This record gives sequence, structure tokens and C-alpha cells, in this order.
Amino acid sequence: MTAETVILEQIKKHDTIIIHRHQRPDPDAFGAQFGLADLIQNSFPEKKVYTVGKMQHSALWMGTMDEIEDQLYEDALVIVVDTANTPRVDDQRWEQGATIVKIDHHPNEEPYGDYNWVIEGASSTSAIIFSFYQQFKNELALSNSGASYLYNGIVGDTGRFLYATNAKTMEVVAGLMEFDFDWFKINQMMDTISPAAAKMSGYVLSNMQMNDLGLNYIILKHDVVESFELGDFGTAFVVPLLGKVNTMKAWIIFEEQEEGFYRVRMRSRDVVINKVAARHGGGGHPFASGALAQDQTEINTIIDEVNAVLETTINE
Repeated sequence: MTAETVILEQIKKHDTIIIHRHQRPDPDAFGAQFGLADLIQNSFPEKKVYTVGKMQHSALWMGTMDEIEDQLYEDALVIVVDTANTPRVDDQRWEQGATIVKIDHHPNEEPYGDYNWVIEGASSTSAIIFSFYQQFKNELALSNSGASYLYNGIVGDTGRFLYATNAKTMEVVAGLMEFDFDWFKINQMMDTISPAAAKMSGYVLSNMQMNDLGLNYIILKHDVVESFELGDFGTAFVVPLLGKVNTMKAWIIFEEQEEGFYRVRMRSRDVVINKVAARHGGGGHPFASGALAQDQTEINTIIDEVNAVLETTINE
């Protein structure tokens, strides 16, 4: 019996389904979460389906998060999407579920829950959710809105089809485009920034640090980010900026959080950097990973480790 078949059986079996995703959600986390909720609710209207976690203004067009009581978990099916490891699950009550399912596309270094469906190398978890719908199309129903959420997730995780894109990705996208939603508007939304973000982009390009090995990085202090008054726009737009320099092979954004530690976003063209991320409380894809740095000392360590990886590739 395949993982997909087991998951469908579990959905049919439970009256309450609670869907979690990772902290600091990106478009794929929201897309997979809202898309799966839409799919289950439209297929089984009698079931109670909840989405939980911290909300972001940028995703309000898809819906809102549910505030639920602890007792709802007692007999619930909990599905955690797009989350490689347990510390990153938003709302740690997920463990209280009667049955737990993990659906993800990151390297499965920490299998958790009762059932795992992980397709490493898939463009996104949103694409996996759509393939679930396609496989059981005779039993499931997806709305136009649900299709738009999944499309949004794929566009986000592929960087508008610049990364992790292959024939399978485009096959899924073609299937989604058969639904009635404004995919052009979603593409445009992904490619625009606010005036405040435009000003901060200038700061980033003026202050990034490049070296001869091909590493480009910037350290963003919390007070600097706050000074640009980005509001709910966030700093995700910074990530591709450093990669636009054609001589750079890897780039890192260290963003100080209000608590004092640093969120670390790591990207590369073709150099595997997720092992470095894993040594610093993170992980992810070979060429796109996240981590945490507690202080400047750990920042320096991460820079040194990525430099070492780049130096190795030069000597090969």
C-alpha cells in the first residue's frame, strides 16, 4: 500500500483534521497548507478542517489561521506539510494528534509521525499535494481557489521557475492552469516589492560583502531592518538580490531577530550547502537552506564553513 493510499484512508477515517506547517512560512508552506485544507474540505464537507500557525499579511488572500482548543487534538488527524524537522513545526501541539502524517519535499533526515510521504527533489510540497489530488481525482474535489493556493506555492519555491524546475514541475503547473484562477496575477505579485523594500534593496546592494571564492553575504541588524519600515512585507525579497552578481557561487543573508539571534538564509548556484545549514540548527535543499546563528561568532563560523566548501569545489 502506498503512502498516498494510507493518507487518503486516514483522512476518510478522521472527522477532525488539523494542518500544520513550518515557522516563518514561505509561499509553499502557506500554499500547501491552504491548498490541502481546501482539497479535504471540498471532498468531505462533513469534516472539520483547521489550519494553524502564525499568520502573515502576505497570505491573507488565501485565508486565515484557526484558533483552536487543545482538546480538538485528542481524536484528530494532524498533517504537517513542508516541514523537514520537528523543531520547525509552527504550534508544537501537533504532537497531541491521534494520528500524525508528514508530507514534505525536503531531505527526510528526520522522519516523524505515524506516516511519512516525502518526495525529495520535488519542486514543492504544493506540487505533491496536487499530485495527491490527481491520483485520486475520482474521489477528491479541488476548488479553483485551492488550485490557486497550490500554484502560488510552486511559483514561490521555484523562484518563478528559476530553480527546482523540470518536466514534472511543468506538468503539474499545466494541470493547475486548467482551473479558473488568475495565475498571471500571482506571477506579478511574486515579482513586485513595496517602495520601502526598494529602498532597502539599495542598502543591501551597497553593503553586501563579496570574496574571491564566490561568496556574497550581508549581515542585517534588527534596527537597520526596522528603519526601513517594511511592515508585513518581510525580507524575503533580499534573498535573490545577492545571487544576481554573476561571479557569485553562494550567498547568505544573516538577519538579526528581535530576540538577538540571527535567521540565516543560504543559497547557491550548484554548490551543496545544506550540510553547513544542518550543523547550525537548520537544513533544507542542497542549494537552498536555512539555519540559525546565535551570535557574531557563529556567523563567522558559517562563513568559514561555506568558504571551505567553495574552496573544495575550486580544487576539484
